[in-house]
Amino acid sequence: MKDFCMKCGSEMSPGEYTCKVCGQNDMDEYRLIRNYVRSFPNSNAIQIANATGISVSKILRYIRDGSLTVVDSHTRRGR
Repeated sequence: MKDFCMKCGSEMSPGEYTCKVCGQNDMDEYRLIRNYVRSFPNSNAIQIANATGISVSKILRYIRDGSLTVVDSHTRRGR
């Protein structure tokens, strides 16, 4: 039995969530976000989306699933 990619609908190996192409696209977008945040650590989701072209909803999904961490800059400074 074949499974189908949740994103593009193409056939893929059973038990996977996305096909290899969509999985690679996700990884590329994640790396772009991560690199941007490393350069601009106080950015919010809207700023990241505007700079990278990746949707706010996808950025928030990375935060929800724990791939990206939100740090309160006031807490880091001891305020």
